[in-house]
Amino acid sequence: MTIFGFNTDIKLDETIYHVQTEVRVQERRLESQVFVSGRCIGKRSAAMPQEESDEAIQELARAQHRWVVEAVREGFVDDVLNQEKAETLVVQFLGAQRISGETVILNFRVLSGGFLLPRAKIGAKWKTQSDAGTLPGTYTNDAGVAQMHLALTQGAAELEVRAEVDGREVTRRFLIKSAGA
Repeated sequence: MTIFGFNTDIKLDETIYHVQTEVRVQERRLESQVFVSGRCIGKRSAAMPQEESDEAIQELARAQHRWVVEAVREGFVDDVLNQEKAETLVVQFLGAQRISGETVILNFRVLSGGFLLPRAKIGAKWKTQSDAGTLPGTYTNDAGVAQMHLALTQGAAELEVRAEVDGREVTRRFLIKSAGA
């Protein structure tokens, strides 16, 4: 089994966070640690699936690492490092892409415990200065990603995105601005 770890440095304000993720083969765990000034401030550990290929385990480690890195960048690293809180759902906004003068594709990812969640139901309400509505619901794909289309010509839209899976749910708000806003 040849599986490599991941290391990323993130600078926020004057603090540099170092995130290190490794596969602990002997303990059958995926472990991410967060360091500040060489001191470990916390770790996130998850059991490794029993009968997965090296490639699948590598992808799980990569996904957990990305999740912890994004949590540091977005300012909720304490929630991720707290194992009990980390089992809640997380919705991340991955960005937007304009496909026409009026339509924007919005990309969201849903995670739980550091793992991507395929088949999570996702829906959104939107509001601009002059209008409001609901986007058609959809489900995340195998990578835990869902796309939604929003008509936004100018200005900004407030989004209230809701994800649900297995009786658990989370709602998160985002502000989307058009290029001219």
